[in-house]
Amino acid sequence: MALGRAFYSMANIQALQFKQVSRIQKVQYCHGDANRLHIDWGDTLSVTVKNSMTGNGTGIHWHGIRQLNTNTMDGVDGITECPLAPGDTKTYTFRCTQFGSTWYHSHYSAQYGDGAFGTLIINGPASSNYDIDLGTYTINDWYYKTAFQIADITDVNLQNRNPPPPADTILINGTNKNAAGGGTYGTVSITKGKKYRLRLINTSVDNMIRVSLDNHPFTVMTSDLVPIKPYTTNWILMAIGQRYDVVIYANQTVGNYWFRAEVATDCASANNYFGRSIFSYSGAASGDPTTTAATIPSVCKDESPLVPWVPNTVSSSAFVSQVGNLEVDIDVEQVTTNGQNIVVWGVNLTAIDVDWEKPTLEYVKTGNTSYPTVFNLIEIPNEGTVSLPTGAPNRHCINA
Repeated sequence: MALGRAFYSMANIQALQFKQVSRIQKVQYCHGDANRLHIDWGDTLSVTVKNSMTGNGTGIHWHGIRQLNTNTMDGVDGITECPLAPGDTKTYTFRCTQFGSTWYHSHYSAQYGDGAFGTLIINGPASSNYDIDLGTYTINDWYYKTAFQIADITDVNLQNRNPPPPADTILINGTNKNAAGGGTYGTVSITKGKKYRLRLINTSVDNMIRVSLDNHPFTVMTSDLVPIKPYTTNWILMAIGQRYDVVIYANQTVGNYWFRAEVATDCASANNYFGRSIFSYSGAASGDPTTTAATIPSVCKDESPLVPWVPNTVSSSAFVSQVGNLEVDIDVEQVTTNGQNIVVWGVNLTAIDVDWEKPTLEYVKTGNTSYPTVFNLIEIPNEGTVSLPTGAPNRHCINA
């Protein structure tokens, strides 16, 4: 593997060009592999993004990527950058110091819920053997209304202490059939006797989802961007943004098998339908599978055991000598700090309300420590100090 090379994916080739399409003006990338980026561990990724929309800002966040010394490339509107105005371009450049499977998505309001996302594979070592890499496999909730319409409905629901509306269906790698039979099941072709790596990513906006492949247990070898000691399971629970790399051994009778995606209602998620795709052995007759599912778990809890392949041992004495507590209260819904009657989640009993035109990072760059209260900024007492947040638990994941 060559380390330190520069890899350039110029996004005007359409892969990362935002366009508005369809009657309801949903946002999308090109379909197929155009939205999947590949790079090697240690290389520098440089991607130019063009906003071809006429009425929305945008930007790209590289989910889970450690932006060491490249914080301006993190792509979080109102925090590390201003949104890209219509017609604007930006080149994101950073070194890939991690490896595995992840994704990128718009961080402009609810925009990624309309399809403004793609996947990123950073080639590197694996903790389990396989023959063929099938690439990324996205699982996500899907609403027939736009993400911005759903956000408005959610605001109204929360003011009445009701949850967001349920999603309409689940897409598996961008496809599914609906209850009326419209649409298409995605199909993955496999060969008996081969082992396949599948990179699962939950790109939902509101749903935790369980996935399974009938009669084919998953050997889980990576959690997010961390190689782990492999373990076997029939179902994987995926929170929003989570990634699991699994190995599937095609050792069953030649035929067609359902890949299932079910909303995790026990994790306070709601969806009006389910997701299906087909894994088809070479030589199998055409047609929908008739296979049955393994028993689905009913308890909302994280996957386990997640044991890193390479443990990072931290000296307990060094840790204790500089660790501190940071009081952070993660609270339930409340009225926003701007006085409007919109109910949101709060941290330290305050709702964040960023200023698109003056990102938080600009305050840091200029040495201005007069952060507006609505920025909800939490300052770490001392540089280099590990501070452990304390406060009420919260089901929602903390975005990275």
